[in-house]
Amino acid sequence: MDATLGDKDSSERLLEILIYIFERLLPKHGYTCRTEQTGLAAHILQAFCRRAVSLSEAGVGIGKTHAYLIAAVLVKRGHINDFWISGKYPGMGSAGAMPVVAATSSIALQRAIAKDYIPEISRILMGSGIITRPLSCVIRKGKEHYVCDRRLLVFFQKDAGVKEKQLLEPLINGKGGIDLGEMDSLTPYIKRRINAANCSSNCGRRDACRYMRFLKDAKSDKYDFQVCNHNYLLADVLRRAKGQRPLIPDYQAVVIDEAHKFPQAARQMYGIVLSSLTLSGIAKTIRSFVFRPGQSMAELCRDADKLDGQAGRLFRVLEENIPDSAYHEEAERFKTRIDSTAQRHLQNIRAIIGRLTTGLEERQVLRKYERLYAHTLWKLKNAKEQVSAFERHGDLVYWLEKPEGLYSLDRDGPDEALLCAIPKRLGELLHADLWSKGIPAVLTSGTLSASGDFTHIKPGLGLNRLPERMLMETSRPSPFHYKENALLYISRTVPFPDNRDARYTRAVTDEMERLIMAAHGHTAALFTSYRLMDLVFDALKARGLPFPLFKLGRGGMNAIERFRKSGNGVLFAAGSMWEGVDLPGDILSLLVIVKLPFAVPDPVSEHEQTRYGSMDKYKNAVIVPEMLVKLKQGFGRLIRSEADTGVCALLDSRVREDGAYRDRVLKALPGCRVTSNMETVRNFILAKKPPAYFD
Repeated sequence: MDATLGDKDSSERLLEILIYIFERLLPKHGYTCRTEQTGLAAHILQAFCRRAVSLSEAGVGIGKTHAYLIAAVLVKRGHINDFWISGKYPGMGSAGAMPVVAATSSIALQRAIAKDYIPEISRILMGSGIITRPLSCVIRKGKEHYVCDRRLLVFFQKDAGVKEKQLLEPLINGKGGIDLGEMDSLTPYIKRRINAANCSSNCGRRDACRYMRFLKDAKSDKYDFQVCNHNYLLADVLRRAKGQRPLIPDYQAVVIDEAHKFPQAARQMYGIVLSSLTLSGIAKTIRSFVFRPGQSMAELCRDADKLDGQAGRLFRVLEENIPDSAYHEEAERFKTRIDSTAQRHLQNIRAIIGRLTTGLEERQVLRKYERLYAHTLWKLKNAKEQVSAFERHGDLVYWLEKPEGLYSLDRDGPDEALLCAIPKRLGELLHADLWSKGIPAVLTSGTLSASGDFTHIKPGLGLNRLPERMLMETSRPSPFHYKENALLYISRTVPFPDNRDARYTRAVTDEMERLIMAAHGHTAALFTSYRLMDLVFDALKARGLPFPLFKLGRGGMNAIERFRKSGNGVLFAAGSMWEGVDLPGDILSLLVIVKLPFAVPDPVSEHEQTRYGSMDKYKNAVIVPEMLVKLKQGFGRLIRSEADTGVCALLDSRVREDGAYRDRVLKALPGCRVTSNMETVRNFILAKKPPAYFD
């Protein structure tokens, strides 16, 4: 098939090959033939052939990765888009020379695509004669993920201890790769000292640098797939939009997997972040420089002190401008106001940065400071751009963040504060920079829609600006037997959610204790509030349950591994546990969702509401659908394979028989048996679990 199929019925011919692969070829190699998987792959193939954008929701267990990779292989090796490519990229020749980009959120999936999926697909398709050349793939990451030979040598010769030298010896000798992510034996400290984050095109070792050789190879036309994360793809999109040299070779199609996380990546990459610690850090660095004889430091030090002082005053004003209504225990973004005082501080900071930049450029540092000097100039340039953008804040949705959490807002000391913003026109920019280019794109995830409706996700990504014929949608249910293998328990005893009410906390604690005992441990409890999680955890710990209890705090993942090893533990979690954590088997047999995961109001949602005219319209169009998507993500932690069995317990009173959201919740979740009887939960666990489970 590695030849042009011709114009006549070429897409129909590819569809025939695709159906043959999924229905006859893959089963010969041990894969299950799934109607939904074949249908998903056919839909994706059609999107590629029509050069459309597709929203492709695929329930857990369908096998979406095989679906989109095989569809992409057929389009690429079948040269289906040669005519379009010859017009868009004169001189390119054919689609065979252009890769497909596969962008994911997780490194684990990137590795699996490159090291498992593509080699296996290549072996199967080569063996059947569908392709005549093996498939090839390269993983693309930011510079900080790779070894810099120059920094490696400097660290090895000057700072490395005996044990560190033993670890680095193979790298010094040129053995092994350069991807630091594959070097588990190296500590984060060593990786920071030897990575290529500050790699420069002016480096004297450029020609001999393994990282530079890797970049040259990665940008060649030898690879069928370029695999990266969402941020790397968007960094390439932004560089192209600015007329800069792209990171990825020109590509003919893009797949965005784990697409429910893509909006967050877009906000990061198109957003602006001004950090209080960055500004004070620049000032501190400048004061540490030693210049060549005859060059005074006094003026620079005075301006560095002024920068530090103005930054402190700016962020104090921004914190004072947070209204009382913004203080919510689950809030991450705090509404603030850039008033005339904050505007004056921004203007002063920009002027000081200008003087510092000029002053540094007029002086020469000692040789040992040269790289730090160049990096400081780059940071000053970046900071000036950020400050200038906030001076023109009328086009921005902006807010204040504190990485240490809500209650650190009242602390003294060097805690970091972030002034963050996204463009009000983010959807419009994404449409112009990405979707409008005629390059087919597939956004896929297990949770993209609210009961098959994608309306809520389109405006934020700019997909609503596409012509109707260029936007395709499909929602494919999971093939798992939820009616047999899962039970949905809806509590009748827990009152309306109110974290400030001690009776509510006690009711949640009591109901969780009954459920945990009914399931014999093997439980994960998902919270939307860290405060409520702490209260319930402490209360249950005091009651002396006969199962080990684990709590997943902000940013930590160690509790998950300890929970896995416990066998029958109970994991309390919030935040990242709602999505992307895989706990197959009997270790997780009861999933407790304490409260429906409605998003906390913040400046971004306040801005989005203005598009809908009224709060009720916004609530029905965005707030409830986004809650249902996150609820599905949470529910998806329970059943991870065809053999898994378990109970999902909803403690939110709004899902009871008379609850306002019962119908929409039941429609969004897979079709399970529903009960409010604790004895039914006990009997389900007893019937589904082997004797060893209860040991």
